[in-house]
Amino acid sequence: MKEAGSLLVELLENQKVDRVFCVPGESYLSVMNGLQDTSIETILCKHEGAASIMAEADGKLTGRPGIAFVTRGPGATNAAAGVHIAQQDSTPMILFVGQIGKEMYGRDAFQEVDYQQFYGGMAKLVIEVQQADRLSEIFSRAYYTAMSGRPGPVVIALPENMLTEKTDKKATGFIDQVSSAPSTKNLAQFIEEIKASSKPILVLGGSLWSEKAEKDLISISEMLGLTILTSHRRQSLFNNLHKNYGGDLGLGVNPKIIKRINESDYIVLLGARLSENPSQGFSLFGIPDHNKKIVHIHPGPEEIGRIYNPHLGIAANPIEFVSALENALRGLNTKPQEKMEVNANKAHEDYIEWGDMPLEAPNSGVDLTAAFRALREKLEPDTIITNGAGNYAVWGHRLFRFTKPRTQLAPISGSMGYGLPSAIAAKLRFPDQMVIALAGDGCFQMTENEFATAVQYNAAVIVLVIDNEMYGTIRMHQHKNYKGKYKHTGLVNPNFADLAKAMGGQGYTVKNTEDFYDIFVQAKNWANKNNLPALLHIKTGSEMVLPGKRFSSL
Repeated sequence: MKEAGSLLVELLENQKVDRVFCVPGESYLSVMNGLQDTSIETILCKHEGAASIMAEADGKLTGRPGIAFVTRGPGATNAAAGVHIAQQDSTPMILFVGQIGKEMYGRDAFQEVDYQQFYGGMAKLVIEVQQADRLSEIFSRAYYTAMSGRPGPVVIALPENMLTEKTDKKATGFIDQVSSAPSTKNLAQFIEEIKASSKPILVLGGSLWSEKAEKDLISISEMLGLTILTSHRRQSLFNNLHKNYGGDLGLGVNPKIIKRINESDYIVLLGARLSENPSQGFSLFGIPDHNKKIVHIHPGPEEIGRIYNPHLGIAANPIEFVSALENALRGLNTKPQEKMEVNANKAHEDYIEWGDMPLEAPNSGVDLTAAFRALREKLEPDTIITNGAGNYAVWGHRLFRFTKPRTQLAPISGSMGYGLPSAIAAKLRFPDQMVIALAGDGCFQMTENEFATAVQYNAAVIVLVIDNEMYGTIRMHQHKNYKGKYKHTGLVNPNFADLAKAMGGQGYTVKNTEDFYDIFVQAKNWANKNNLPALLHIKTGSEMVLPGKRFSSL
């Protein structure tokens, strides 16, 4: 017989979980006690929102549920940020939440929250373990739910007195992801139609992907002469320097990409949902009917036809789909049509030109365009770049080029504060790779306390804080809609370099473009030598709002 809290730790061990993220609380002391006698690394965070973000990022990087523990009430509500990101980004994640004692329900007891009501619209499953003997059963269901179909978050509530109950139930074994493959009929139809098309485009998105899947898709694109686009903030799913890569369909999109989609006679959505941002505000196609041949391949059948009526819908795991398609095309000895190959190569040329286009420099401060271009030429291909939300991120998406899978962590949900916690999770997962977190001044201050977490766990990330002394995205919208009225978006910021030093890391201030790269190298060398995080406080002019545009009246 053992406490349910100890059984839960065994369940995690059986899933080969090697790291969990948490903020401690008295409501799950039994689990905390069990974690002390295990090889699972417990990362103690400063805020529950950051703990859940780290778990979400870990889920993106591993393909299996990231794990977070938070306490009841305020801890649970704080953690909602990561749950929402996991839902919108289709990331497998499990959030374990402490709960009041079972005998206190319904009395508005101390820190009582109805988790079904609170998380019900975000999580794939919200469930409470009422009996210790059912813990293995519910845990197993949670893992299958988080990984099956369209992946997403699961929330499990753990009543405090349930966790201390004794049970003789055994921990369930390792749980494999349930996969799905295309039918022979659907695959044959797809091959026949795409080979007969003249200007096909494939938009790649979602969270299910692997190194082998990328190689399979590269082979497919070469055999067909197929143009590959990536969806919003999913650029690292396909080698951006491959001759058939045409760019990303996101915010600040290259107008030539929109033109290509409008002219395409066969559009394949592979793992992508083509929601608001990649669809340019749902303006690309009619809803639900349109005049395009859209093929939607998605692991969640419920997503097919949810927005757009597809010409062909295939419920399949994207990894399994490209594997089956690559094998079939190779068996048919498929050769690309010259016209399709020319179109794909021209799309890539346009992508390169878009990233190298001269952009208007600011009147003052650091020019992000010049700084990021200097940096991208020197970065190792396996460098992981993370960001939260804000106009500063558009520079990163437009100027950096990703050539390896899992080197970009960016929330589709547009959640501020994501960059630093996700960078910490990435550095802990891949300690030998450089990890750079991009953050605006407003974005960084959402989770800046986690810089101390990076110090505590020797996560030697490099944080670039782009400081324009405002919530730039909102100021941009103020300019568009209420020109001349800019109150409530200005920021009075601390000295971020001093803040980094105060937390035990290193900080640098960058005021001039020509100094940026040399200071970055200093920060990198210091971080590597000391195995601690470093921060660059980058001062930009307040007129820098979007690449190539500035509102000098701001």
